[in-house]
Amino acid sequence: MGRSRQEELTDSVLEAASNLFAEKGFHETSTDELANRLGISKPTLYKYGSSKAAILQAIVRRNHERALDEARRIAAGKAASLDQLRELFRFHTHFAIEHRHEVRIIDGERHRLTDRDEIDRLAGEYLSFIKSLITDAQKSGELRDDIPLELIARSFIALALGPSKWFVEKKKGLSEEEVIEANWSLFMRGSTRSKK
Repeated sequence: MGRSRQEELTDSVLEAASNLFAEKGFHETSTDELANRLGISKPTLYKYGSSKAAILQAIVRRNHERALDEARRIAAGKAASLDQLRELFRFHTHFAIEHRHEVRIIDGERHRLTDRDEIDRLAGEYLSFIKSLITDAQKSGELRDDIPLELIARSFIALALGPSKWFVEKKKGLSEEEVIEANWSLFMRGSTRSKK
């Protein structure tokens, strides 16, 4: 089923706001600038959020929901836990590169959210998917179980996000696929027992 015109407009507003917030910062971006970039009036802009902070909240919510939807899709599959974890890592890194403006906003403007509890709940649910996959892979002996689960899960996220930002800014002759594979290899080297 196709997307509605309203959904497409909402995405356009959130995308334009993401770009402006990433370029200028949340505080420095005016609603006038945002409306002008979209070619709409301020009253029309407020149909998408009652304030600039509400638009920021919608951007962050949308990105967390996208990640959560993908985690659910992957978890519903029949692949082994480690394969699902690898697929989620690939998604997470690609998403961070593709949606770098939103990721920068989430990192830099999180303190301005109107409802942090909502975002914390979504982020917690996403982290739970990662932890569940790691736990399953530990039970099957594919991953180490002597490292705290929280540390492995947060390292997974850090490796998927951090280098992807570097890749976008520097490129350094690596393809996105090479960055994903290198970082997955780093994750696996630290998360699996050495073979003696």
